[in-house]
Amino acid sequence: MVNNNTDNNTVLELREISVRKNNEFILENISFKIEKNTTTVITGGIGSGKSTLLKIISGIMPADSGKLYIEGKSYALMSFTKVKEFRKRNGFVFQDSALWSNKSLYQNLELPLQYHFPDLNKEEIKTIISRKCRSLGIDINLNSRPSQISSGNRKLISFARALITDPEIIFIDNPLSSLDYETSSKIREIIKKLKNDKKTLIICTYDPEITSMMADNLILLKDHKVYAMGKYNTIVKSDDADIRNILANVIDKASNFDDDILDLISPDFS
Repeated sequence: MVNNNTDNNTVLELREISVRKNNEFILENISFKIEKNTTTVITGGIGSGKSTLLKIISGIMPADSGKLYIEGKSYALMSFTKVKEFRKRNGFVFQDSALWSNKSLYQNLELPLQYHFPDLNKEEIKTIISRKCRSLGIDINLNSRPSQISSGNRKLISFARALITDPEIIFIDNPLSSLDYETSSKIREIIKKLKNDKKTLIICTYDPEITSMMADNLILLKDHKVYAMGKYNTIVKSDDADIRNILANVIDKASNFDDDILDLISPDFS
């Protein structure tokens, strides 16, 4: 069951995307659209292809077949200049933070600025980095290397790097994986602010709070395909047994749920 509504506000679109590894599908015939200024949560069971899908739609990873469109234009046919402009307008928060281990935290943060804004001088870059860290509540020694700080602080630096150019579109892969309560709460607040600022967010997550409190749209993956896509309130109230099972299986380990989610995992559910 796939719901693909057309809209003039479409900023990203996948058409019949497939990815294989060792002759087996990681993603099969995926098609959907993302509207600007919305928050879309992608969820599904372990190994359903969520992270791969996020990399495909961000343009980081090529598909074996199918097409990616950016504001109606084929990504494969875009010039280097147009691709660079697109990357300037988006940020990617990796599940493992993906910081350069041989560079300081400061150097990790300045790289996107140096690449996309070559006319900035050192003082201007320093000011931007300082403001961004302050706005995200990051108070650590930026001369440190990634290996010298906690996994939670690495994730916060990864957020800062993704947001340093003030992007319009942010891709976020499993933002709360293996984090303590304090850091998880801080990251939820960061995502909430991004939503309030009308950023376009595409998030892979199991977290019920992010899903129920922030998702405008929900994409459910099953057997490497999009099984369902639509408005959050519509999807979670579906009578479809497979939809209910997917939701119950991927988010029933967390402690905070809204009423719709609680209905899915209550003892009366059968």
